[in-house]
Amino acid sequence: MKNLKWTFVFTAIVFSLMVLFISDQSYAQLKNLGIKGGLNLSNAELDYTKFGDFEYDSKTGFNVYVFYDFLNFKNVIISGEMGYNQKGFNQTVSLAAQGALPALNYTIYNRLGYFDINALARFILPGSSVSPYISVGPVLSIKTSNSSSITKNDYDTLILAGANDLFGQLKSPVLGIISGLGIQINKVIPQTIILEVRYNADLTNSFKNSGLNYVRNYLWQFNLGIKL
Repeated sequence: MKNLKWTFVFTAIVFSLMVLFISDQSYAQLKNLGIKGGLNLSNAELDYTKFGDFEYDSKTGFNVYVFYDFLNFKNVIISGEMGYNQKGFNQTVSLAAQGALPALNYTIYNRLGYFDINALARFILPGSSVSPYISVGPVLSIKTSNSSSITKNDYDTLILAGANDLFGQLKSPVLGIISGLGIQINKVIPQTIILEVRYNADLTNSFKNSGLNYVRNYLWQFNLGIKL
């Protein structure tokens, strides 16, 4: 994993340098500012070593980004994005009583807030009215907040304290990758409308101790955007 992390860092740096280099060349450039946002369906992978299997449910949230198209070739657009992105998951626990240990039945709702910086390449098929595209690129996610809530339980204070301690220790920033499908719609309004579905997943581990091998977030994004 360590080698993968540094390989990804190197790739991201090279990608950024290529964007800066090409932007100084005499190719056609597209300098469009825009905004996009929409619904998130997020979840996480938590690999425990000393506990039983738990059920994880997707959690809804939202994202909002400002983006800037630096370059426009015939079939490739190079963009940068910055914005707020909600991640997290819901965890349902149902454990039978064992000896002196009581039965536990509860659901805990975990919310994580991140500031994302994305560098994307969009491979597009230009059309007069509709232009479909595929996008892919690296993501740098910086954690800004975490919060947890729980259904009524005799041990809710203790459980919430453990959850807040875990999420408070998550490593930041983390590196990830984002990819998706979308379309650009022209001629409906003077501005260009963007519709897209994207998958955003962590590539680096956010946490590790003797009982928890890793925490990695992943989510689907359903976005609507507009070029100003």
